[in-house]
Amino acid sequence: MLNKNKNNDIHGLIMDQLTDVENTLVALEGFIAAATAEGATVEPLRALCKTVREKEHIADVSLRTMIEGLDGPFLPSTRSDLISIATSCDKIANKCEHVAEMMVLQHFKFPVKYADQIVKITEITKEQFSVLLSAIGKMFSQFDELLKDHAILDEIRELESKVDEIEMALYEEIY
Repeated sequence: MLNKNKNNDIHGLIMDQLTDVENTLVALEGFIAAATAEGATVEPLRALCKTVREKEHIADVSLRTMIEGLDGPFLPSTRSDLISIATSCDKIANKCEHVAEMMVLQHFKFPVKYADQIVKITEITKEQFSVLLSAIGKMFSQFDELLKDHAILDEIRELESKVDEIEMALYEEIY
């Protein structure tokens, strides 16, 4: 799939960018935990929102670095696929920043009775991303095995189903 001479460099650049996205998810997880705590106020959330924003910016910088690192002897389709994966993951970091900013700007407070479910959704989402990160890492070292073994896809689907169940239970309780 990839040029062997550039494989390690590109693998490192992509994994750095994805790790930066994961760090943004971790920052959002802390933000959500604080936002769902009983008695949460906006001032401490502003500082946590700033952390999410900073992590998202770092993810943007590493995305640009990764894209610039793809110049060279790649087939256009391979380059396009790698950029697509990285930009799709970067959208996660963007969404984390957006959620934190909107909650602070709107002084949004989660009803305490929904806090556990909201925190659980955030934890599972972060877990899903970790599994995705593992799968993307295997693209560079175990691509053939990845194509044959659907365990990672099954794990992602299972985690997604857990989130769907929690969301549906919340919808039923709220509406």
